[in-house]
Formats: sequence, C-alpha cells, structure tokens
Amino acid sequence: MHNDRWRAIVSRAHVPQMVEDFLTEFGDRYGDAQVSDEELRLTAFEAFAHITDVLTGAMPLEDMEAHSQALGRRRAQQGVELAWLIDAIQLDFTILWSHLRTAAGADQDTLIDHVSQIHSVVTSYNLMVRDAFLLEEARSHNDAQLAHARHVERLFSAEQLDPFDIAEVARALGVGLTDSFDVIVAHPSAAIRLNSLLRSPISTGQAFGHGFRGTFVAFWPMARRPASTQLSSDLLVTVPGVRFPHTAGLEGVRNAARQAPSIFAATGELSMLYDAPELLWAVAGDALANFEHSGINELTRDIDTLRWEHEPVYETLVAFLDSGSVKDTARTLGCHRNTVINRLRQVTDTTGLDISHPKDAAKALLALRRAPH
Repeated sequence: MHNDRWRAIVSRAHVPQMVEDFLTEFGDRYGDAQVSDEELRLTAFEAFAHITDVLTGAMPLEDMEAHSQALGRRRAQQGVELAWLIDAIQLDFTILWSHLRTAAGADQDTLIDHVSQIHSVVTSYNLMVRDAFLLEEARSHNDAQLAHARHVERLFSAEQLDPFDIAEVARALGVGLTDSFDVIVAHPSAAIRLNSLLRSPISTGQAFGHGFRGTFVAFWPMARRPASTQLSSDLLVTVPGVRFPHTAGLEGVRNAARQAPSIFAATGELSMLYDAPELLWAVAGDALANFEHSGINELTRDIDTLRWEHEPVYETLVAFLDSGSVKDTARTLGCHRNTVINRLRQVTDTTGLDISHPKDAAKALLALRRAPH
C-alpha cells in the first residue's frame, strides 16, 4: 500500500512540465558550447523520465547508466564545462523535488520516507554522468598526446633533420618556428616522476613530453608557462635533472634532449633540477679527466668527500664559486665572514686549492657537479 502511494506521487510529477521548468530556469548557462535547444530539451526529458522510472522501480538503476554515460560523453565532446554540467544536474534535483512535493499534497509523510532514495538516485546519476564526462575528456586528451608523440619521437630520434623537417614538426605540434622553449630533462631516476608531475599539461597540449634514452623530456613554449600551475610549480625544482631555459626553436629542443644524457654521464644522479650552464662544467671536467696529470678525478673525489662528510664546507664552496666574494657568501649562508674564511681554509686543506685564485676556482668548477670515477 505504501509503495502504491509512492508510485502514485511520482506518476503525478508531470515530466513534460518538469522539462519546461528546467529549460526556463537553466536558460543559456552552457554559453558557447555546442548544445542546441532541441538537444537540451530531449536530454532533460530523458533525464527526468529515467530518474522517475528508477524511483518507482520501473527501471533498475543499472539501466540508467547507458543514458548517463552517453550524456557525459556528449557534453565533453561539445566543450561544456564540467561545472555547468553539474549545475544542470543539481537543477534537475531541485525541480524534481519541487514537483514531488506538489504531487504529494497531503501525503508528505510518504515523500519524506523516500527522501534518501531520491537523493541516492540523483547522486548516482550525477556520478555516472560526471565519470563519463571525465573519461571522455581524458580519452580526447590522450589522443592528442598520442598524436604529438609520433612527431616528438621524430624530433628527438631522427639521425638528421633539415629545416623543412623541423618546420613540419612545428606545424604538427602547433608551435612557431621562432618560439623559445623551456626544456626540462629528468635524470633516468626521476623520469617517471616528471612524467607524472606534468601529466595534465602534457595531456592537454600545453606542454609536450616524451621518453628518450632513459630520460623524460618535457618542453613548452615559454609564452605558455603562466597557463598551467604545473609548469610553474615549485615541485619542478625538486626533480633531479637539467633545465635548458630560453631554448631557441625546436632544433634547440632536439639538441637539449640529445645532449642531456652526456651531462648525466658526467654528473651522475642529481639531487635537484639544475640549469644546464651550471652542469656543463662537469662535462668539461669529464673531458679533461682523460688527460694525464689533469688531477680532475682526484679533485672530484676530494670535493665529493666535502659534500658528504662536511656539508657546511661544501655549501660554502658552492656559494663562494657563485659570488667570488666572502661578504656575499656570508650573506647567502647567513653566517659570519670569519666562518666563511675558516671553511675556505678547510677547502684548501682537503683539495689543495685556493679558490680565491681564478685558476683554482676554475678547477673546482670542473669537479663541483661531477660524479666521482
């Protein structure tokens, strides 16, 4: 008897009138999205019809899934914002509840008894539509990423590329021939991490990313950087790797990707992201280490000892090589100048270098970021 009263209440909630109320209230909230008035009317009718059928038991909840998923996919393809879609579903609930209250009349107790059912059905509908929407967005973005992958692979791996080839890749990626790029190449130990960190901007085409020779290379036109919080995230600084800032054109991007493995061979595993100019000293140090009496290998081991056993001394060495000034080094490290002088003496005791002398400072730079061999 109770279920009969409930079915009677739901049947008195007139679906065509709910559709009209929805259209009046919703207006043009979808803005420039490609949703016609006729389609909006049809999908509103289907939504209310399916929800009321589920409420009365005429349709299993699972059978509503096909409509929900089709709607979510369709709205994603039409460029509807997810927030607008959620607004529409919330409006469905508001209008449905209003009509059910009117239909219940004096039998409000029966309506109250089914509030949790109404909420559960509408929530399930909401989640099914939303999940389908997000999956469709992800699918379309991944398609774009896959389309980019072929061209980026060609950019990095082709033995030779002439200007015509570069222009072809630029057109495929939608970038300019004269664009400047930020390029980050993650050390192989951090390749998965960088890929994960930049998954969103890469999947949406704001950035490009591709695995290459064990590394992961990410790059984007510098003009696009502010468009994504991930591209300017402080987390990027913590990724072990090398950054090539202000890289000129896609040929420069190609060169950076192909040169990074040589840098990593010289530096070994890194602790953070470094700009390329700072690490190129290690590449030069590697080249000089092959010559007899260069002393680079011994110096590299000495500096590595400072790094691991006397960290404050190592930090003082790094800061002094950056500034060349005891005063500036003290300011950078937040310590007294006498402390800096004492630590520099420890550098001399360990390495035999007086880095206040330009030649010794140059030798220290050659070994500073180099991995011991």
